[in-house]
Amino acid sequence: MGDVDHLVYISFGEGRHVDEVRFSVQTAARHLPTGGGSWRITLWTDRPEQWKDLPVEVVEVSSEQARAWMGPHQYVWRAKIEVLSAALEASGGGRCLYVDGDTWWKRSPSVVFDRIGPGRSVMHLREGRPPAPEVAALQHVLGRHEPLDLTGRPWAFPADRDSWNAGVIGLHPADAAVCAEVAHLTDQLLEHGFDDHSHTSEQLAFAVGLASRTTVSESRDAVIHYWPSEMREPFGAALADDRASRHSPQERFERLWGRRPRPTLQRRAKDTAKRALRRVGVRR
Repeated sequence: MGDVDHLVYISFGEGRHVDEVRFSVQTAARHLPTGGGSWRITLWTDRPEQWKDLPVEVVEVSSEQARAWMGPHQYVWRAKIEVLSAALEASGGGRCLYVDGDTWWKRSPSVVFDRIGPGRSVMHLREGRPPAPEVAALQHVLGRHEPLDLTGRPWAFPADRDSWNAGVIGLHPADAAVCAEVAHLTDQLLEHGFDDHSHTSEQLAFAVGLASRTTVSESRDAVIHYWPSEMREPFGAALADDRASRHSPQERFERLWGRRPRPTLQRRAKDTAKRALRRVGVRR
């Protein structure tokens, strides 16, 4: 792949995530540097024929490999840990920035790549105090098992830790070993019932793993991650309508761009208040 930076997407199987990834890729491609530039888009998939019309470097993954990456519990989001690790190994020294499909870029990914370096990582946003389901899930696990890192030392889960959204993960190859630690922690959480209370085991593992090994920065100013249902569901309907249309690919993208999901005023106000409180030392 060379020594350029890589914006990394995953698409395994079928479903609405395929449409979401396509749109996110197109929003990123608007910022691709001319003449090759310093970064490119790579897409790891078991359906390479679906992506020939987009400016992506396809990395074909067999269905067997995809299942192996999901681990002993067949946890779909574990695969992104393994893909990020494989991308870093193949990057030839370039930084790698994994992005969930339900995202769109409002600024160039280059501004986020600039925040990544040895000992400096990126996630999407700092969400504040861990939500109740995550707290209950971790308490459930800790009542049955003490998670260990790959050296056999117990993981620390400070009471004042922050919860981070893992829709974006950026790492430098110098810190690639963190991926193995995150996968190991994720497997332990799942093995001991974390998913009985919360579906965010890999998110907690990334937040704890990256915070213990790197300094983490946000990327929320450059990329919108529209996982909340009030944003994702209406846009899902727009994607379905677009799929059935007979417009050209460019017209379809422009129509979707006009309907792209954006945070509500209420969510923006809540987020602004959280950030203001954190600046004065109050964690909510």
